[in-house]
Amino acid sequence: MSRLGVFAFLLASLSLGACSSEPSYRLAGGDAIRFSELRGDWVVLNYWAEWCAPCRKEIPELNELQEHPVEPGAAVRVFGINYDGLQGADLDAVIQRMVIEFPVLLDDPRQRFGIARAEVLPMTVIIDPDGNVKKVLSGPQTSQSLLASVES
Repeated sequence: MSRLGVFAFLLASLSLGACSSEPSYRLAGGDAIRFSELRGDWVVLNYWAEWCAPCRKEIPELNELQEHPVEPGAAVRVFGINYDGLQGADLDAVIQRMVIEFPVLLDDPRQRFGIARAEVLPMTVIIDPDGNVKKVLSGPQTSQSLLASVES
């Protein structure tokens, strides 16, 4: 193999290794995502709990938000994280009772984004299309207030 061929092989190997080292995050329902797959889209992470009345009121707003296009080629991707860490059938039942239409993460991405644990619920994290945390919002939001955070 020529020097150029060896260099190309090493570069390809390093690129593959970098991609595979990124953690994937499990979703209720069995799928998984990597946040690098969401580059180019706005990501909204919402921390909620069933016992939180403002969270229950906010869920329809989040369901509506994921329907809004924001800019050409970009979308708003909403993900919920259950504050109590419910999993399996318990989480599925709560998702149904609360009529949550957006994906719910089983694995908390707080460490990946350097976010402190929520002290007030609901807590919403806005991540820009480059994968950077733009805002952390405490308390209930509307689809309009969240859209304004994305579009500003």
